[in-house]
Amino acid sequence: MAPPPRRDSGGEDLISNLPFEIRSAIISRLATAEAARTAVLSTRWRDTWRGTPLRLDDLELPAAPGPSIARVAAAAGEPWAARADAVAVALASHPGPVERFRLSRTTLRARVSTAEAWFQDLAAGDHRAREVSLLCPPEWCHGALADPLLASPTLEILSLGECRISDAGAAAASASHLTELSLSSTHISEAALQSLLSGCPALRSLILRHIQGPRRIHISSCRSLVLLGVWQYKLLEELTVEDAPRLERLLGDTHLGTAVTIVGAPKLTVLGYLVAGYRDFWHGIDKPAAQKKVAKGLSALSNSVKVLAISVTFSGKKNVESVMNLLKCFPFVETLHIQGNKRWEGGIDTIDSNYYQKLDPVECIVNHLKSVRLEIEVENRRGKGKVENQNMSEFVCFLLANAQVLQTMKIQSAMSNNPAWITEQQNLLSQCHRASAEAKVVFEGLKVVRHKGFSIEAVNALADPFDSDIDIMGY
Repeated sequence: MAPPPRRDSGGEDLISNLPFEIRSAIISRLATAEAARTAVLSTRWRDTWRGTPLRLDDLELPAAPGPSIARVAAAAGEPWAARADAVAVALASHPGPVERFRLSRTTLRARVSTAEAWFQDLAAGDHRAREVSLLCPPEWCHGALADPLLASPTLEILSLGECRISDAGAAAASASHLTELSLSSTHISEAALQSLLSGCPALRSLILRHIQGPRRIHISSCRSLVLLGVWQYKLLEELTVEDAPRLERLLGDTHLGTAVTIVGAPKLTVLGYLVAGYRDFWHGIDKPAAQKKVAKGLSALSNSVKVLAISVTFSGKKNVESVMNLLKCFPFVETLHIQGNKRWEGGIDTIDSNYYQKLDPVECIVNHLKSVRLEIEVENRRGKGKVENQNMSEFVCFLLANAQVLQTMKIQSAMSNNPAWITEQQNLLSQCHRASAEAKVVFEGLKVVRHKGFSIEAVNALADPFDSDIDIMGY
C-alpha cells in the first residue's frame, strides 16, 4: 500500500514535507499500482509521481479488471486484454520518462497498432525508456514491428518476444547505450541480425531464443559482449563468433551437427550445453574435411574454457566417441557437467571397461578435472534403459580411474531416494580404481528447476550456471 500521510500532533503532514528527492525515492520503490495511488494523497505527491521516472510492470497491475472492462474483454475472447487498457492509462497519465516498461501478461492481439505506437513513444517520444521487455506467451503472438526501439538513444535493456524486425529497421539501428538484448521467437533475417548487432556497440549480453528466420548466426566484432546465449537446437546450421575479446559465457543447446567456429574469444570460460546423441550429430565426422572444420572451430577456444556442459545419450559407442573427441578440444576444463539424456535414436551398444582402456589419454581429464556433475535422467528400465545405465556406470569408472586431481563427483538421479539403488551404485564404484585419493562421490536427487526462464542478471551472478535451479538446457 502507498504510505499514508504521517501527521504530527499538530496535524502537519510530515511525509509530504520531505524533499522531492526523498519522496521520489519512496515512489520508485513501490509497485506500479501502489506508486500510482500516491497521486491521490495530495497535489505534492501527484507532482512527485509525475516527476519520477515511470516503472510500469503489468505483473504489478490489478489482476482483476473492473466489471465493465471485464465484460468487454470477455466478449472479445481476450481475458487478459484489460491489462492493455491499464497500460494505456498509465502511459497517458504520466509525462515520462520511463524507467521500465515490462509486459508479460498483456495480450496485444488485435492491438498491434497500439503496441507499435507505444514502441514509437518509448523510443523517441516523451516516454523515452531505459528498459523495454515484452515477454508475451506464444498464444498471445502479436507480431508487432519493433523497429523504432532499435534507434532509441536511451534504451539500455531490450527484450522482445513474438515481434518483427525488418531489414530496413535493423540497418538503421543506433542504440548506442543498449547493453542487454534478448530476442525470443522474433522474426528477423540473417542480414538484419548482423545489422542490428553492428548498431549496438555497447552490447554486453545477447540472448537469441528460437528466433524465426536465421539458420546461420554470425556474431562479429561485438567487442563488449560478455554473455551469449543461443537456443536454436536442430534449426541452427552454423554458429560463428569472431572478435569477441570480452566474451566469457556461451550458453544454449548447440548440437554437434552445427558447424561451430569461435575465433578471438580468449576469455571464454563457460560453454554449454553441447548436445550429442541424436541421429546426424557429428554427421561428417568420418569425412576429413568436415572433421577439420569442426575441430578448427573448437580448437580456437580450447585453452580458455574451464566449465563445460554436455548433454548426451549413452546408448552407444558413437556417442561416447563424440564426447571423447569433444573433451580433447578443451584441455584445461576443470568442471564438467554431463546430462544423460533419456531419449535416443538408432541402435545401442554395451560399453565395458575394455573400450576405455584402448583410448588415448584425455588431457583435461587426466590433469585438470576437479569437479564432475552427472545428471542421470534415464529410467531404470529393461532393455535399452538398462544397457544405458550400465554404460554410464562404466563412464563414471573411467573418469574416476583417470582424473588425477578430481575432488568431487556428484551423481544426480531420481533414483537417489532409493537406498537399495544407492547401495548398488556404491558397491559398483568401490570396485573402480581412483586416480585421486581426494575424490569423493556424492549421490543427490535431481535438481529442482525453479526457473524455466532466467534473467541475464541472474545468470551473470552465478559462478557456475549449470549447477543451479535455472534450466539452461530447457530454456
